[in-house]
Amino acid sequence: MKYKDSGDSALVLTNHVDENYLTLHGYKLVAGGNFIARPSTAEAASEVIVNEQVLKRFNISTNDPAKAIGKEVTFSSFRIKARKMTIVGVMKDFHYGKVDNLIEPVAFMFWTPEDRAVINAKIQSTDMLATMAKIESTWKKIDHVHPFKAEFYEEAIEDAYGEFSTMIKIIGFLSFLTISIASMGLFGMVVFTTETRLKEIGIRKVMGASSGNLVYLLSRSFLLLLSISALIALPVTYLFFEKVVLTNFPYHTPVQIAELSIGLLAVLLIAFIMIGSQTLKAARSNPVEILKSE
Repeated sequence: MKYKDSGDSALVLTNHVDENYLTLHGYKLVAGGNFIARPSTAEAASEVIVNEQVLKRFNISTNDPAKAIGKEVTFSSFRIKARKMTIVGVMKDFHYGKVDNLIEPVAFMFWTPEDRAVINAKIQSTDMLATMAKIESTWKKIDHVHPFKAEFYEEAIEDAYGEFSTMIKIIGFLSFLTISIASMGLFGMVVFTTETRLKEIGIRKVMGASSGNLVYLLSRSFLLLLSISALIALPVTYLFFEKVVLTNFPYHTPVQIAELSIGLLAVLLIAFIMIGSQTLKAARSNPVEILKSE
């Protein structure tokens, strides 16, 4: 595609559609409207609908969609010689591929008879097999040469994003495994510490220490370690996702503090339950029974 400068060209993804395509797929027009002309051949097509990236790439009307309506651009392909086309509509940018791809310049041209190879349809049926059979029968009446091939957009999207779904499941499983191992290690440390300090606990209770004071005394070191680990883990986690994981997604939403806080609160809750249950059990123990065996 070219604009005013004949020496400045760019690859623009094109799709041949009719006037129902935009509404069917929910594309949003930020300026202009749908196709008006109904050309019978590709060479006669004179209207084009572009996305905002086309305006940015060629700086058409200083990237103003409303002012870009009526501007002429030049298209050429391996089967069609260069021809000028008028911009009649500007679409809001959307992903033509997957979310890990950059949003490329995209243009829609009118669907001429020689381009009619694919039909997009929205189906609502209680008997999908019977409906597909009717569609196939209709297809054979239109095209006697090419076999009928159909797929659902939901299935195509699921296949396209299957790798991301698998990656999320693996990360979730590894996170669960890591937290479980860390929790068991923490539980073992708490049990060991309380068991080795039972004599101290008994003496302090005899001297008048309350259960609250003993719980604070026993859990203070663990809480300090958890605080230090949280101060280290939060920035490391943020940098890991921003600099490693999410770099493959050019339009990702930045990691939010709330998202990090939810994970931190979940870990702290598990830690508090483990530390609190064991320290409270030790603090409520009978000092006579503890000191009797010493």
